[in-house]
Amino acid sequence: MIKVYQVNSENHKAMYPETPFAYGLGYDPIKNIDKYEHVADLDVADLNEAFQVGNIGPEDKYTRYKPMHSVSVGDILVDDNKVSIVASCGFDVLDVTMC
Repeated sequence: MIKVYQVNSENHKAMYPETPFAYGLGYDPIKNIDKYEHVADLDVADLNEAFQVGNIGPEDKYTRYKPMHSVSVGDILVDDNKVSIVASCGFDVLDVTMC
């Protein structure tokens, strides 16, 4: 199981009013960690499968807790307390603890 953490749309708009869907250069996930919410668990084996299921399903692999968008760059995935962020190519490990 992999936990999915996302920034909700209202917080995202406040953080980036001119770029509604951009986690671009200068984005600091650690600085914004308090904006992330645990939105879902995915019944998957690894990060690559989490990205695939988080974009195309199937829906029966989800346990949703809050509204969410597809798994995208800037989202945080937690697998056995290893915290990773979806990067523009693959995943980067973050040195942070998620609740």
